Amino acid sequence: MLKPKRTRERDKTIAHLHIVLALISLIANSAAARASDTSDLEQDLSKIFVGRSFTIRNYYRGGHLQFGADGSLQSKAEPGDWSRDGMVKISSVKVSSDDQLVFQGERYCVLFDKESGEFLNVKTGDKVALSLRLPSGAKTTDSIIPLLYKMFLTGKDSLPDLVPSYWRDCLHQKMNRRDKHSPWECVAHDAQNEPDFTGKKLVWDVPPPDTTLHTGAVKYSLRHKIAYLAENGIKSPQVAMAPDPLFQWEQRRTTLDDITLVLAFNISDTGAVHDVSIVTPVGMGLDDDAARTVEQWKFTPALCEDKPCASHARVLFEINAPNTRPIPR
Repeated sequence: MLKPKRTRERDKTIAHLHIVLALISLIANSAAARASDTSDLEQDLSKIFVGRSFTIRNYYRGGHLQFGADGSLQSKAEPGDWSRDGMVKISSVKVSSDDQLVFQGERYCVLFDKESGEFLNVKTGDKVALSLRLPSGAKTTDSIIPLLYKMFLTGKDSLPDLVPSYWRDCLHQKMNRRDKHSPWECVAHDAQNEPDFTGKKLVWDVPPPDTTLHTGAVKYSLRHKIAYLAENGIKSPQVAMAPDPLFQWEQRRTTLDDITLVLAFNISDTGAVHDVSIVTPVGMGLDDDAARTVEQWKFTPALCEDKPCASHARVLFEINAPNTRPIPR
């Protein structure tokens, strides 16, 4: 479990897709009066946005995002990870003297709660401003809303279709667990491509533990171990190159309780990794960092009757709590 270094504010999301608020519904339920001046526009949009959480399209990072009069991003900003960079809770909406519509807010990230099996919204402490250049003469709510569709996800968007493929099992349906002592797992939509390892005989590949997250900012006990299905007549793959993920953001911004993150993946007959998917999530971008790292791993492939063949695998990342205090901001 992750703890942000600043005050933690949780708003339970009822199932995974509820972090994306239905902007269209909010508009329909608001006054939606035609605003004829700046004050009315601010008032109308404040009713829709202030105090509510929205997801920035493309999950852009950065403290100030500038959008043009057509709703497209004008400032330099890198797309981020939906669970770490996407969500903002709006605190104010103002029109500036130079015709900029400015949304001020705080960023939230998404954390998977291993007790309830739900995603929680967690305050990161980062402020963000989103500025939209108002088109000439556009001072009505109706004229602005189409531009806001380009800035924020709406109820018409499907989050599973807008995230990397390794998230889709977790976002398409609720997670399951065998009993209260077992970890939550995302239900695989393709059981043939991602077989269940529960109760199966496994072969474990345990590389030497990595005692740091590489940069030295915060030291953790981090290790991973890889499981292969034990099958008659098949010699299991072997790791050729499998570095640990860096988890750089988490080092700078959080303290980590004991965490287990589980990914499934397939190994081709050439030893390349493909079809990575999350089995037991964490959130806060950890899953994405790990998945991108695993996609670069290399293996000596499995052997079926002495010929290279494809195989299935799972990796467990175990992160244990540091012995250091959080770094003050």
